Amino acid sequence: MTNMPTPEHQSGGTQGIVLAQVGPAYWMLAGEDHLDNLLSGEGPYPAPVRCLCFDSVPDFEAMLDEDQNTGQLWSIHPGIIGRLKRRAELVLLNATELAAQA
Repeated sequence: MTNMPTPEHQSGGTQGIVLAQVGPAYWMLAGEDHLDNLLSGEGPYPAPVRCLCFDSVPDFEAMLDEDQNTGQLWSIHPGIIGRLKRRAELVLLNATELAAQA
C-alpha cells in the first residue's frame, strides 16, 4: 500500500494496527500479526488502533496498490469496532485530510 497514508505508531515507530473504514465496512490495512488478539480482545495488541475513514469505496481503492483490492483484505466486524470504541482504543482519522498533508 504505497499510496496509503499511514501515520507512524506512537511507540517504537512501527505502524501498529491500521484499519480503513467506508460507511459501515472496515478492513485491516496493517497489523495482521495482531489480528487474533484484536478479534478476540484478549492478549496484547498495539493500541491505539488507527482507522482511516474514507468518503467512498473508490476513494479507498484509489489509495491501494494497483494489484490490491478490498477482497484481499481482512474485513473487521463492526462489533469489534464497537468494542475498540468502548475501550477508547480507536482513533478515527480522515484519510482525505491526511493525504492532503502528505
